[in-house]
Amino acid sequence: MTRLPVDVPPDATDLVVEGPRPFVTRVQYRRADGRVVRWEARARRKAAGARGFGTTWWAGLLFAIGSACFVVGPIPEYAQAVGGHGDALTYFVGSLFFTSGAYLSYLQVVRQAGHRWFAWAPRSPGFWACAIQLVGTLYFNVTTFAGLLDVPSDLENRIVWRPDAIGSVCFLVSSAIAFAEAGHRWWSWRPGQRDWHITALNLWGSVFFGLSAIGAHVTSAGEFSNVQLANGGTFLGAVCFLIASLLMMPEGRTAAASSGPGDAVRDPEPKDSGA
Repeated sequence: MTRLPVDVPPDATDLVVEGPRPFVTRVQYRRADGRVVRWEARARRKAAGARGFGTTWWAGLLFAIGSACFVVGPIPEYAQAVGGHGDALTYFVGSLFFTSGAYLSYLQVVRQAGHRWFAWAPRSPGFWACAIQLVGTLYFNVTTFAGLLDVPSDLENRIVWRPDAIGSVCFLVSSAIAFAEAGHRWWSWRPGQRDWHITALNLWGSVFFGLSAIGAHVTSAGEFSNVQLANGGTFLGAVCFLIASLLMMPEGRTAAASSGPGDAVRDPEPKDSGA
């Protein structure tokens, strides 16, 4: 029997459990007094500390700033205006904002698990999505910092491109898990829901970043395999991330509002699972 991330009373009826296997991301049941209780992993995590400018808002803002840096970086007119070093610095600064936003998202999972700085919560898809994303941003820190240096052409694939490729893979895996958590299955179509739009945009952004990494592979002649693919993929991916980040900023307050008084309650007593 699947272990649930929330405690369900023994007299509960109409129990419904959903989630992309092997995870549980939504639980619904009817209590003995007739009230319907609903719990959703992502909504509960994003609603935590949503008063004022909560963690979700700040994480969204940091992601938005980082995305904006990656939006302007591939634009030829911008690169010409600031020069090659200035353009590389833009990417590096953007990657630092990505890492800061990813760490805040990871902290949400950690604190849901009852810890302060670190937690191991393998039953939570949010844990895997945020942890893998954080690792991916660290690889982007490496590749964008290397872009500031005068790296010999014969070492570019190892020092610059490889971290970029690994970071892109991490983003793709992380986004796929986050999309599944929001939709409660590995594939879903929920265009009326904010969390679906956020995670779908992030998934597309990760696909474009992956295509950018393919185009950025350095040939034996010391040139990108496909400059248009490298720059276009980065630009389109960053635009997707930027829109998703702006949508994420008010997500915490929206989730908190939807868990207010009434028959639909999102937050039954959670177990220490990090969900």
